[in-house]
Amino acid sequence: MSFQEVIGQEAAIAQLKNAFINKRTSHAYCFSGPQGVGKKKTALNFAKLLMCAHVQNTEPCDICSSCVKVNALNHPDVLVVAPEGQFIKIDSIREACRRLNLKGFESSKKILIISKAQSLNEESSNALLKTLEEPSADTVIILLTDALKSILPTIRSRCQRIVFQALPEGVLKKMLEAQFKLSDEEALYLVRISMGRLGVALKYHEARLFERKNKMLEDVLRPDYPLDKLLAIGSLERSEKNLKIDEILCVLSSWFRDLVLAKTAGPFKNFINVDRKDDIIMASRRYTLSEIEGCISAIADTAFENERNINWRISMANLRMELWK
Repeated sequence: MSFQEVIGQEAAIAQLKNAFINKRTSHAYCFSGPQGVGKKKTALNFAKLLMCAHVQNTEPCDICSSCVKVNALNHPDVLVVAPEGQFIKIDSIREACRRLNLKGFESSKKILIISKAQSLNEESSNALLKTLEEPSADTVIILLTDALKSILPTIRSRCQRIVFQALPEGVLKKMLEAQFKLSDEEALYLVRISMGRLGVALKYHEARLFERKNKMLEDVLRPDYPLDKLLAIGSLERSEKNLKIDEILCVLSSWFRDLVLAKTAGPFKNFINVDRKDDIIMASRRYTLSEIEGCISAIADTAFENERNINWRISMANLRMELWK
């Protein structure tokens, strides 16, 4: 794993490398940008760079003991904290900060990476703030977020912000076509439904979403189709249920977004579901613009509830009622 594997984030990586070269690494960073654009991979590569015994042209060597351990996520001086459920627990932050105050086990540097930092609640934020206010020279804290405004201003102000961007449509489309030999329609669909997020596009390609999405739409828009059969998630773990529901909501959202374009005479070439142009135009005639906007709002509300682990049966049942009012 190297910085070269992070596509389209040259500006962000250049900032980090320049800080390393000039020995001006900040004690705290906030990597902000859409989900699936390489923030975590960049954070781990930066950790390797700071720990590496044989740096080569601002790239970690990837073969020394430190690099190998960071790649395996088992370096004792590189801590990764993520939400457990809806929030990042205060005990997780307290333990991470306690370990940052200890002498490094194998390195002179100690690094804390916080995934989905917007999940810090008031208690865990305050626990982290104490460490940010009194940083030690050998510690680097990296916050990863796709919702910057959800992080307390007092924490944001103590971090150097590194901005990550979604990839331009043409760049990601060419990349997908070259790597996976996709049709023009499938590549365009993956680019647009992922909103330029490489990691999301790859996830949807692996899940064969383009092949499945039309059947998924047909089922979810049928009011008589059993909810359990639609979701087929009764025996899945909660995290797997969330992923499957997110997938359905994403497909639904793309459909109604295309209906808005059709209703407002938007360019058909900008549809996400480019293979369903005629169906979209016909379906748009059955709704008013206000009704379509209401459906999009209901989908967004359901996504919000799913993220917070609200009862999925109730949430999805309510959504289907909204779609078929």
